[in-house]
Amino acid sequence: MFEEVAFSFNGGKDSTVLLHLLRAEYYLQKEKTKQSNGNQLDSIPECRIRTIYFETPCAFPEINSFTYETASNYDLQLEIISLDFKSGLETLMNEKPIKAIFLGTRIGDPNAVGQEQFSPSSLGWPPFMRVNPILDWSYRDVWAFLLTCKVQYCSLYDKGEYVEILLLLRFHF
Repeated sequence: MFEEVAFSFNGGKDSTVLLHLLRAEYYLQKEKTKQSNGNQLDSIPECRIRTIYFETPCAFPEINSFTYETASNYDLQLEIISLDFKSGLETLMNEKPIKAIFLGTRIGDPNAVGQEQFSPSSLGWPPFMRVNPILDWSYRDVWAFLLTCKVQYCSLYDKGEYVEILLLLRFHF
């Protein structure tokens, strides 16, 4: 079942928050299992969630660098997709089906209209469940998490450039 779940990581602040929430939940579950089974951790696989990254030719080099560096630092199974989003998902689903994708979508995002914590993909797209754990988080919540937890984020935010490029690269599942 774990193999049929993926995480869409784009190097943005929201998906960076989600990455750390997913990792935290994994380690909490691992610790619970350890306590109840007396150090027997064989029942929980390594936290190597299937991670998809839609690489676009117009992305800033800092976006790609941050994404690749983060994937390396956390041993993510990064699958780089160089096709448009819909074609990339179709190819991905044909090669290795996904039932659910964790997304860093927040309610203020343009593609969040009508979405809930769990929302099926849009009509005409490959079928999967969109999982939006931070849908109800505010912009302030995201930055409070990143800064309080001292989470590394893409340097373009400090230059004021990343927000604009992400708006241009937004896609709808």
